[in-house]
Amino acid sequence: MKNKTDSPTPATELRRQAEGIARGKAAQPTANLSPEQVQRAFHELRVHQIELEMQNDELRRVQTDLETSRARYFDLYDLAPVGYLSLGEQGMIQEANIAAATLLGVSRRTLIMQPFSRFILPEDQDIFYRHRKLLFATATPQVFDLRLDKNDAAPFPAQLMMAVTSDTDGIPMCLTVVSDITERKNNEERLSQAAAVFENTREGVMITDAGQTVLRVNRAFTAITGYTETEVLGKKPSLLSSGHHDPGFYADLWAVVDATGHWQGEIWNRRKDGEIYPQLLSISAVRDATGLVTDYVSVFTDITQIKASEDRLDFLAHHDALTGLPNRLLLFYRLEHDISVARREGMKLALLLLDLDRFKDVNDGHGHLAGDELLQQVAERLSVRLRDADTVSRLGGDEFALILADLTHCQDAAKVAGEIIDAFNEPWRLHNGAEVSIGASIGISLFPENGQNPEELLQQADVAMYQAKNEGRGKFKYFSEDMTQAARARIGLETRLRRAMASDKLCVHYQPQIDMASGRMVGAEALVRWQDPDEGLIPPGRFIPLAEQTGLIVAIGKWVLREVCRQGRQWLDAGLPPLNLAVNLSPHQLRHSDMGATLAQILDETGFPPERLELELTESALMERGLESARILDELRALGVRLALDDFGTGYSSLAYLKRFPLDVLKIDKSFIDDIPFHQDDMDIASAIIAMGHILRLKVTAEGVETVEQFEFLKAQGFDSYQGYFNSHPMPAEAFAALLLKQIEKIILKV
Repeated sequence: MKNKTDSPTPATELRRQAEGIARGKAAQPTANLSPEQVQRAFHELRVHQIELEMQNDELRRVQTDLETSRARYFDLYDLAPVGYLSLGEQGMIQEANIAAATLLGVSRRTLIMQPFSRFILPEDQDIFYRHRKLLFATATPQVFDLRLDKNDAAPFPAQLMMAVTSDTDGIPMCLTVVSDITERKNNEERLSQAAAVFENTREGVMITDAGQTVLRVNRAFTAITGYTETEVLGKKPSLLSSGHHDPGFYADLWAVVDATGHWQGEIWNRRKDGEIYPQLLSISAVRDATGLVTDYVSVFTDITQIKASEDRLDFLAHHDALTGLPNRLLLFYRLEHDISVARREGMKLALLLLDLDRFKDVNDGHGHLAGDELLQQVAERLSVRLRDADTVSRLGGDEFALILADLTHCQDAAKVAGEIIDAFNEPWRLHNGAEVSIGASIGISLFPENGQNPEELLQQADVAMYQAKNEGRGKFKYFSEDMTQAARARIGLETRLRRAMASDKLCVHYQPQIDMASGRMVGAEALVRWQDPDEGLIPPGRFIPLAEQTGLIVAIGKWVLREVCRQGRQWLDAGLPPLNLAVNLSPHQLRHSDMGATLAQILDETGFPPERLELELTESALMERGLESARILDELRALGVRLALDDFGTGYSSLAYLKRFPLDVLKIDKSFIDDIPFHQDDMDIASAIIAMGHILRLKVTAEGVETVEQFEFLKAQGFDSYQGYFNSHPMPAEAFAALLLKQIEKIILKV
């Protein structure tokens, strides 16, 4: 008899029959089953079927998840932002993702079985080989930078992360992650540059946190303040406070920073050694993404030198650079102030205008450096003689001005002027040991008598000084109304003279020079004339001195030279006989122009023969320049012109300089001719001059011959030529040419 457990259950029996039916075999009933057993058996089969179906669904779901995960893995692998490469032991690329192919600028298919070193710049390949060798030797992951060559594009910096693994066959492989680090390198470079600027800039930089605690400073901060970084870290910027500004200043400063995020301005701070100095400071707030202040950056420059330069420029704007005295601008400011005070207090003041006498001799004889030294001594000597309330100023050149404030009596100004003149007459010794002599001419104007403002007082003092110089120098003069009228007339004449030059109202007249022996015209002296439309012909005695004083004589003299040479060339071209044409040179022309170059240019432009041009110079003009005059005359003589000494006898009349200078002609002054034959002295002087001139092989000409007696005497003494009213007045060029033609006709008729 079988055990109960060995008997098949109804469900088992039914399952066996169902399987048999499924295999196509008729199931053999193994037992007689009751209906209840059959029903329970079918229920168990149904449950089993459901379990199987559930297991199948789970298997399908797992399979789907695996396929999805695998697809996601390959998507992540292919589309990763970095390149993935699998390299064999020899460096051949086994696998690569799309990102790697994109980084290297080729297709993924092209990468496979290519040596990775092909994409490395030659100079960086040793880096790759060294790290690959180390990787396989130690199995230690390697991270390093090098440059990769991108196909048809510029190389780029990359970071490689390499790890060792094995394939399914156990063969070692190198898994490589490639990242483009161009942006990182650029950031590093920018940070490096910023760090270099931070450390190497000449401006001091201080960074604090939001609570104004110092976090960092640069080298320039230390150089400017004297504090090291260690000494200020963790401290407050108030460490640098100078005490120069009150709390309100700082409150306003930070109010601006809080409102605008920035403040810039000048501030005074203190160095470590206690020195207070000026800064140009800029404070900027640094905010985070939410707008909260995280830091403050302060950048500052030490402007001590700039301030000193500004002070120096301000000083130079109001003072004379050579002497340190107030200049014209500051003189006007102080004069305005002193006039205001004098008007309010009912006081007087005086303005003294001082011009040095013989200062030019110092410049010419000892050089401009000596002249500058003398001006500095003059400034010092003037300054020590004045009160604190007074002002001494240098207006320019050798001209000074003095304001004497709080005068009780007008005569006090004269007393000061006299003391200055006496002091200036004392010898002046220069640093080179030379002793020089100068003087002073002073013009005085008074407030309120002579003017109500600085311009009027300065103008009146200038008029008075001009009068003092005219009266012999070394004097002082008060301003008067007569002086004003004369000065205005002089200014008006100067204005008209300038207009005359601009509108060709000047002309040249010619006075014949006659040969004593033959009576024939051998030359002419050219004399400038001014044909004024209102006054008519203005004599040279009125405008030549004015031209000398204003410097216009240089332009006038140059015009006369060019006009005479042009006219002379024209006469020669017209067939007139050649004549010597004499032109006067003023002392001013020798002092202030390059005569040699000017004359050479004129002769070249006009084509006038230089041997027919005679230049007349006065004794005083030559003696002013000394050795310089000899050089100038040699330069002129080298051009081929003749040289004449005009007005001989009125100056030094030294045989020594007559021998030294390359002269051709002596012209005896008219003052020695006027009284011949009535004054024996003049006759003796004339005789001596002719004898001396001939001994020196010079031609001698007499000026101003007006009578037959004078002519006969001079002819008897052997004078070579003469000019004067006895023969002819100066005349225009047309009249002179007609006179010359008439002389030619007489000669032809005699023949």
